[in-house]
Amino acid sequence: MPEAVPGTRSLRTLGLLTRGALHEIANPLVGLVGSAELALGDLEPGSKLHDRVALTHRTGTEIAGIVRALQSFIRLQSAPIGSLSLGDAAASAVALVDLVLPTHDLTLTASGDATVVASPGELSCSLVELLVDALGRNDSRRAIELAVRTDGGDAVVTATGGGELRLPATS
Repeated sequence: MPEAVPGTRSLRTLGLLTRGALHEIANPLVGLVGSAELALGDLEPGSKLHDRVALTHRTGTEIAGIVRALQSFIRLQSAPIGSLSLGDAAASAVALVDLVLPTHDLTLTASGDATVVASPGELSCSLVELLVDALGRNDSRRAIELAVRTDGGDAVVTATGGGELRLPATS
């Protein structure tokens, strides 16, 4: 059966697999980070083994943070429609993209605020897509901002370098 948009089915399937994969990654990470933490207490600070276990602990903790952030993003997809701070949602999108994508020396920020009634999952997806698109079009800028403002009856998010999201604002 042909897809309406090529790749849509595979992306949907990847999304379904990702939820399970994140759960399967999170479980052993708890053991890894906990074991490393316990081992650090038994090792001589400054020794090569202590430094190696400390690196394992830091790396495991970083990976666990990424897994938690992606799990939170996935959980948002089933959250009910409600009144949301667009500024908070933009800041969350910036934090997620900054955590999971290699942004190197690029500064990602969010500013401004407006209130909208929206699905948290759809809003989050739209903001992440807006930011990722801006990253893809980045022409050596050192910073990309998601700027939130109101324009008449709309709440508007503009990404540095182009791209915009408009939603009806609430008062």
